[in-house]
Amino acid sequence: MNTWQSVRAEVLDRIRSGQWAPGELIPTEQELAVELGCARATVNRALRELADSGIVERRRKVGTRVATTPSRRTVLEISVIRQEIEATGAEYGYSLLECGSVTPPEHVAMALQIGSDRRVMVARLLYLANGRPHCAETIWLNLSALPPVESDNFRTASPHEWLARNVALTHGRFSILAEAAGVEAARSLQVQPSTPLLTIERTNWSNTVPVSYSRQSYPPGHRLISED
Repeated sequence: MNTWQSVRAEVLDRIRSGQWAPGELIPTEQELAVELGCARATVNRALRELADSGIVERRRKVGTRVATTPSRRTVLEISVIRQEIEATGAEYGYSLLECGSVTPPEHVAMALQIGSDRRVMVARLLYLANGRPHCAETIWLNLSALPPVESDNFRTASPHEWLARNVALTHGRFSILAEAAGVEAARSLQVQPSTPLLTIERTNWSNTVPVSYSRQSYPPGHRLISED
């Protein structure tokens, strides 16, 4: 337990096993540091990450408790790119460029809260609007948290559509950034390398378990619209 990732994994295991129930206060940072044989700062970092993900709630002078799970499961309605394209009146197109099982990069393992030696499924996708590139996406799926899935499941429907049909998604977390197009994204979107792209990173959750992490890149001129 000499890294915050290993402490986070241990805390997650105790929550998922029911050792610490929803709403229950967990041991203090100092108590966990002594029990796990690590620095208090290591525990603090692990709990901050879990709080940012909505798994635990932290309050000053009160402590850290497991986030309460509603008695009635709420299911997240995720917007899929098919709907986004068809809403503009354009014809939707979709292509599965690549799909397979891999060990995840460090940032993906961190987003999915799994060990870097675990296998995940990765798919590279291209979405078209009226035959022109609309969005290039790479998505990683947490195989240990999903029903059996194969690459053939994504030949005609995107992984997001498959998730919406097969998994009770409860919440998501996303970030928006601007970045220069890499070689693969530039080729897929038919732009020059280093062209500024709008990129959206999203992690989808089912209760306390992250099930997918994706990066969607859009060419210049894309407008992001959100409705309350």
